[in-house]
Amino acid sequence: MMKINVLQAKKAIGNEQTFEFVTSAEELAIEGETPWKSSVIHVEGKLINNGRVIAVEGMISANAQYQCSCCLEDFSANMEIPFSDNYQQAIDEAIDDEADLAYYTGDEIDIADLVRESLILAEPLKSVCSETCRGLCPHCGINLNTAQCGCQGKLIDPRLAVLQKLLK
Repeated sequence: MMKINVLQAKKAIGNEQTFEFVTSAEELAIEGETPWKSSVIHVEGKLINNGRVIAVEGMISANAQYQCSCCLEDFSANMEIPFSDNYQQAIDEAIDDEADLAYYTGDEIDIADLVRESLILAEPLKSVCSETCRGLCPHCGINLNTAQCGCQGKLIDPRLAVLQKLLK
């Protein structure tokens, strides 16, 4: 659990408190295939008493393991993921599900859900090893980043070959 005791911060408006955690994907209960599976996840940040709410903000640092979507090579990337949320002390009759607030009870805020959500949302839809990745040859399957293939540069659909004559 990633619980922060907010008793000191609640004493006066404007009070700040820093925090730091070292955790893992397993401890955060991130299920399934995740690029953070074998990584140490470092979380640091601060919380600020803004009067009505306690603002929590920080940075997650982790090393993610991916497979390139273009060339299928494994690669790792150091990720810096910002997070922030506002927490309000829960009062039974005053909880508003529509508000953009998270709630806490007692003198501790558990940021495990916030960190888990930030990590999951930071996963790219398409991971690429570099911006200049050339991928695989669509005909022979060789990795074009490491070798050149002997395939014809641009194969044209035979149905459109007649149009190629117009370009000459």
